[in-house]
Amino acid sequence: MIKPQYLLGLLCAGALGSFAPEALAQCVVADVSIQAAIHGGNRPAEQVNDVAIDAEGRCVGNTSVSTNRQIQVGGTGEVRQTRQSRHQLRGSEQSAGSASGPTVAVPVNVQVDVYNPAERLRR
Repeated sequence: MIKPQYLLGLLCAGALGSFAPEALAQCVVADVSIQAAIHGGNRPAEQVNDVAIDAEGRCVGNTSVSTNRQIQVGGTGEVRQTRQSRHQLRGSEQSAGSASGPTVAVPVNVQVDVYNPAERLRR
């Protein structure tokens, strides 16, 4: 025989489960780029990070992740670091009443340019 306190606990858990909204994850795009230059050139480094995110419609449960690292150490010439990244997400079929929302974008772009005069002494 089931004790009354256990039966009450099961009934409460069942009732809470029937009122809790369905949990669905939105679509997420994470784009992380690091461009670093340590050089002795006369001009600052040219660092370009071109990111495009195309997310159409309601989106649930999709993820796109891109990581990049461009490192230049040494030299006295020009430094060019260029990156292009494209993310494309489409909506998904979902049941009526499912929650979804706009795509969450997390862009991280770190650009470091350090002039090192000691590079001019190397030969």
